[in-house]
Amino acid sequence: MHVNDAVTNIEMKRIIYYGVDDILTKYDNKLYHYLNEREYEKCEQVLSDFCFELLDLSDVEQVFIARTFFISIITDIIRIQKRKGRLHPRNLTFAYELIAKIERWKNVTEFILNSTFYIEKVRVSIIADDILFQGCPHMEKALQLIDIHLKKEFLTVSWLARELDISATHLTNLFKLRIGDPVSVYISKRKLNEIVFEMTYTTKSLKEIREKYGYVNHSHFIQHFKKHYGMTPLKYKQELRI
Repeated sequence: MHVNDAVTNIEMKRIIYYGVDDILTKYDNKLYHYLNEREYEKCEQVLSDFCFELLDLSDVEQVFIARTFFISIITDIIRIQKRKGRLHPRNLTFAYELIAKIERWKNVTEFILNSTFYIEKVRVSIIADDILFQGCPHMEKALQLIDIHLKKEFLTVSWLARELDISATHLTNLFKLRIGDPVSVYISKRKLNEIVFEMTYTTKSLKEIREKYGYVNHSHFIQHFKKHYGMTPLKYKQELRI
């Protein structure tokens, strides 16, 4: 029987029977701790260590349990984003794409070898700059306001600060501390990320997309895009087709 076919026939009770439920809990807690601290190399090590814990099981059970763990991390993050009102179509798109790749991994060695790729995809494409775990009301509110008003001309640092009833300096320091960028840079990145998402997954023209996010001047947009992505929008679109 093919491993992928056999995996679907394994019941969840086998996880409990083999005592792997304790292992899942232990490594789940470790992984979220390091995600919270943005220590991504340690996240990769956690995934590798987890996979090595499974080596005494059969090949079929190894794949089933590793797949369950890797996918559960993604679905948990999506649930957190939904609960916080921060779930974006791009998060779901990238999550489904990553899950589809995980479903094709046929043995635990593939899970170990792909741990770096997995964490990078989770970090960049699913979590992005989101704040999933820290309980900072000002940051949570600021991120919600940015999401809601991303296409509005009045979205500025000073406007955000007034809405939050804090100083612009305090707001900027919060973003530097929690995300690593000043709030103005974060807003610019968010706009460019939205533009890239629409370039990739819609048939809208580049002119329509960039103007939607406030880039009326084409030359300025090209310079801004190239500074962030290292290439022009045209080159980026060409790379997508390769």
